[in-house]
Amino acid sequence: MFDKLVVALDGSDYSGPVLSAATELAGKLGSTLRVLHVLEMGFAGRAGQVPLEETADGQKILDNALAQLESQGVKATSSLRAAQHGRVASEICDEAQEWGADGIVTGSRGLTDIEGIFLGSTTHKLLHITDLPVLVIR
Repeated sequence: MFDKLVVALDGSDYSGPVLSAATELAGKLGSTLRVLHVLEMGFAGRAGQVPLEETADGQKILDNALAQLESQGVKATSSLRAAQHGRVASEICDEAQEWGADGIVTGSRGLTDIEGIFLGSTTHKLLHITDLPVLVIR
């Protein structure tokens, strides 16, 4: 049922528990994981889109996750994508669809209710736009 899972990591402190939960799930179900990091792009007027983080930093997040998964015997690949600020959830959905995933594992940043109303969150958006099961790790 959950043969292929996309694991969305942002490199925050919340990424550790997300990867641990995905590792445990993959071990129990024999799932293959696709570790995903989405580079957010900001908009700087006439300069166009500019990355809000370095590509090398995103790749380091993926490399560290793959090394951890490999050491635990979990089958995994990685993907580094870019999305305009505010469109990360759509990019996660696109990756899951293109890869043929059966579900998505992601974290919750733990925004307060008020902050969530005004800012929204990637996880909140993801839950509303995907038709796949989403495991949210707090």
